[in-house]
Amino acid sequence: MAADRGRRPGSRVLLGIALFAGTLMAMCGGALLADFALDLLGVASPPVRLVVKVVAMAAALPAGFYLVERAFLARSSASAASRK
Repeated sequence: MAADRGRRPGSRVLLGIALFAGTLMAMCGGALLADFALDLLGVASPPVRLVVKVVAMAAALPAGFYLVERAFLARSSASAASRK
């Protein structure tokens, strides 16, 4: 039975690359959104801007991991359906 479940070659490497890219994109997206919101609010204090950016980047990380996970689950379920 275990022989029927063949792993696709490079799937772990692809997942690692996707998680790395998702982390970078989530951090950049969080920083950009925080910067945009702070510009709209007119906040000019550098320490406040820095703290808000760090908090936004930390809050965006789970979203990045979630999106990568969803993409890989969809990829694996589509390939499982095509094998049947």
